[in-house]
Amino acid sequence: MSIKAFLEQIKPLAGRSQILRFVTGNQSADMDSVVSAIVYAFFYNKQYPDHQPYLPLVNIPRDELRLRRDIELLLNSHGIEDKHLYFLEDLKAYSDGNSKKVDLILVDHCNLQGEELIHLYKAGRIDVKAIIDHHADEDAFHQADPRIIHSNGSCSSMVFNYWSEKQPESVSNEAVRLLLGPLLIDTTNMSHKVEGDDEKAFAAYKKSLSGDIQAFDAANSPIDALFKQLKKAKKDLDGYSFYDILRKDYKQFTFTNHGESVNVGFSSLAKSIKWITTKYTADEIVKTLDDIESKFGLDIVIITTSYTKKENDEYTREFAFSTKQSKFQSLPKFADSLELNGDVYGGDAVTQEIDNVNKQRSKLCRP
Repeated sequence: MSIKAFLEQIKPLAGRSQILRFVTGNQSADMDSVVSAIVYAFFYNKQYPDHQPYLPLVNIPRDELRLRRDIELLLNSHGIEDKHLYFLEDLKAYSDGNSKKVDLILVDHCNLQGEELIHLYKAGRIDVKAIIDHHADEDAFHQADPRIIHSNGSCSSMVFNYWSEKQPESVSNEAVRLLLGPLLIDTTNMSHKVEGDDEKAFAAYKKSLSGDIQAFDAANSPIDALFKQLKKAKKDLDGYSFYDILRKDYKQFTFTNHGESVNVGFSSLAKSIKWITTKYTADEIVKTLDDIESKFGLDIVIITTSYTKKENDEYTREFAFSTKQSKFQSLPKFADSLELNGDVYGGDAVTQEIDNVNKQRSKLCRP
């Protein structure tokens, strides 16, 4: 059965059972998260065809998939469209007005993200059944089985390796072709942040596709072509508003200390702050920041950028924040560990380049 056929087969079952079952990636809903969720659900169904299937949940509103052109390109090449997947609106529709429990599997993150899921958890309606993640362990849901959390380039590699050990003879070339996408994007075509599970998965992919794709290591190979196509689509921001830019790779967290809660939205961009101020007017930037703070109840909006300077090929990261509250104006002093170089571009948002680009993003995100 193809992945598309599997997704079409389970569609009529959605929301009908007394227990809802979803497998979901993180709030940024990047390619690694989306593909990991789809493939986990697919392999689970192959392993347990008589069990209630898990539905792949994309942890964003349906309309925001359009902001992820690389994901749409990869999924469409397999005949998969947004109608085959499940989004936050679907979760709300299936869970509102009833007391249904939710069996949840987390991939590409290891703790709940998003207001909707956290609300259901606080209501005692979510049971986290399994976790596969390549981020830092947040020490939650120790009863999950499997609970596989360790550093790796791509979470999708870990998902594949987990299921391929259970199904060594039934790995489909279609699944492998889909899985190649996030692996290549997350490791920059197997040249950056490649770790053990990535190497193991890539070796299996090459073996599986050896009769279909030749010259894996040759210049201009089909693998290189796929990486270039996906990278181009990911970097294509043509026609996006500044709001779209902020929502393209967005996460939101609530930090609580001494009984006081702070709601923080994090946007990650692959463009510089100077690019933003050139592309959008000051009025549009300020209005968008005001709108997003109001819409999502944010106290602070934090923007991190990562890009390579064309003039000297230097990889650069930047930190910026926006807040209306005076008590947070001293936020930069808490970022000393980021080794900021002191270059400040001014304005209502403060931006500083990060000298040590190897600092983990989690350090950037948690003042």
